[in-house]
Amino acid sequence: MLDILSFLFKKDDIKNQLYTEFPQYAELFEDEEFSRELDKKINDYNENLDKELSSNNPLKNEYDKYNNAYSSFKNNGADENRILNDINNYKNFDKNADYNFYNKKLNDIKNKHKEEYNNINNDYNALEKVVLNDWKNSLDREYTKWALDKIDERRKEFFKDIKNLLEYLKDIKEIKESLGDETGELFDLSLGKIAKRDINYIKKLANFLKNHKNIKELCDMLGRFMKAEESIKIEKVLRKETFKTKKIDTNSQEEIVGITYSRDIHNILPQEKLLLAEGVLETLFGIKYFENRLLTFKKEGYIDSFYEKDIEEEMQAKEDDKKGPIIICVDTSGSMSGVPETVAKAVTLYLATRAMKQKRSCYLINFSTQIETMDLTYPNTMDNLIDFLRLSFDGGTDAVPALRHAIKTMNTENYKKSDLLFISDFVFNSFTDKDYKLAEEQKKNENRFYSLIIGSTPMFNVENSIFDYNWCYDSSRGSVKEITGNMYSSIFGH
Repeated sequence: MLDILSFLFKKDDIKNQLYTEFPQYAELFEDEEFSRELDKKINDYNENLDKELSSNNPLKNEYDKYNNAYSSFKNNGADENRILNDINNYKNFDKNADYNFYNKKLNDIKNKHKEEYNNINNDYNALEKVVLNDWKNSLDREYTKWALDKIDERRKEFFKDIKNLLEYLKDIKEIKESLGDETGELFDLSLGKIAKRDINYIKKLANFLKNHKNIKELCDMLGRFMKAEESIKIEKVLRKETFKTKKIDTNSQEEIVGITYSRDIHNILPQEKLLLAEGVLETLFGIKYFENRLLTFKKEGYIDSFYEKDIEEEMQAKEDDKKGPIIICVDTSGSMSGVPETVAKAVTLYLATRAMKQKRSCYLINFSTQIETMDLTYPNTMDNLIDFLRLSFDGGTDAVPALRHAIKTMNTENYKKSDLLFISDFVFNSFTDKDYKLAEEQKKNENRFYSLIIGSTPMFNVENSIFDYNWCYDSSRGSVKEITGNMYSSIFGH
């Protein structure tokens, strides 16, 4: 069978076709991560297609008949019965086979040697070669047609797959731009399995942050407060130095370095050109060209190549003493529906993805009259966070179980020295004395408590607040203020 994959699915050819078909994604084609993913997909498609063409070949039985006939001829030569049998098999496969022509040639041979049988085998062998050659060409034509149809079918599927990937990357680019560098790296090709509706949901929250500057600034501020203390360390760093060398360039045509098989007409050897001088051999030339089997000169040259070498140096650097865990409690009661819900989810998305990027343990608690929890520590990832963010906001409010569960979580190994953020409109009964005592004990263990009040005014006296810092986001004005004592301290907004 013909090896048609050797030139139909070359990476450069496929990439050029993609550039032509999807010019609107030109910027994404320059992305290194996409380029690696594209190379992987091309390799996978080539491998799968090669297997499909080999294992599902509908002409396998016909090729087996031909190969058996060819092998028998090579080993035993030809005779009248063998020729007739091969003509019949050829005719059964190809209804256009010139049965009468072969029979006439066979009768001519018998008449020629009717009385004298000397050299009749030579004539039989010559006719058998013609029959086998025509039979093989017919098989190859049918196989090539089937294979090209299959390749075209798989190519359309491949391009559809790549288009979906490009659309996905475009969505991810928008999310990165909306959330910023602090979280953007989490949104990459590893999220490819997330459903389109979930990507759109994340885009909605990310665009909300992008279009509401004060909320984005609030997230940045909360992120800074939840940052571990810095310390100095000595670390080894690598400095790159560039060196120049000579490198073989196979695309250059400067000098002949050998002989190879290819279909490069401009560099074929003279003896290959001679095949074109004979009508019979011209077909052989076409076959060798189609199969990349023409003998050609191999030419190469040299180009200047630059490479970088890493030079190791020591320098002082800041490091996080420890990126502490984060616990986020989100009020999902009915009073939080509407804009407060969107604000709470957008802030949770930002802080949770930021924590995941920093490889900090992150624990989510939503509460109304009951609580639901989620530990985003690996291997739980973005799809788990999306499930959490999709939880509906309804019912009454009981914040005590959420606070006590958060405090209990602080006693576990992964959540010591945690930062707790409580997001709510604080329309609920006050915490009990027991809650205050439990919180004070945790503060002694270097846990910190923060509140984000979503509403125009706080519903508690912050002088006696259980929280170390209190901020208020006024959705009606789009402003954020820190609350100290009974006073507002404007941070940004009006």
